[in-house]
Amino acid sequence: LARCALYQALLQGDLPHTAQADLDRAVDGLRAAARDDYIPRGLLTRAWLRYSLNDPDGAEADLIEAQHIAERGNMRLHLADIHLTRARLFRDADELVKAWKLIEKCEYHRRLPELEDAEESLAAH
Repeated sequence: LARCALYQALLQGDLPHTAQADLDRAVDGLRAAARDDYIPRGLLTRAWLRYSLNDPDGAEADLIEAQHIAERGNMRLHLADIHLTRARLFRDADELVKAWKLIEKCEYHRRLPELEDAEESLAAH
């Protein structure tokens, strides 16, 4: 629900600061449930929000934590999403290459439109 609310806010150009508290509670709830397979998703969503609220350090902290969890659990699709998110938020070409490699290796084709969008965005800057 928090991710849907974030996307809606981004599309409307209106980021409510109350969303930060909602996402913090959501991530805390995932941690309390001990569902390591879901925590990276919550952290990715919160990273987008933090970045959108001009907190790039907080966004990077969430991405680092998500990456540690994903690497420890051999969650390659989450790793692809993490690299793609970092590439998009921070316009990082090296992260885009890592995302491409994982997406190709895992045949995670539903991410191809996002990869192409990120690639176009990097090329434009």
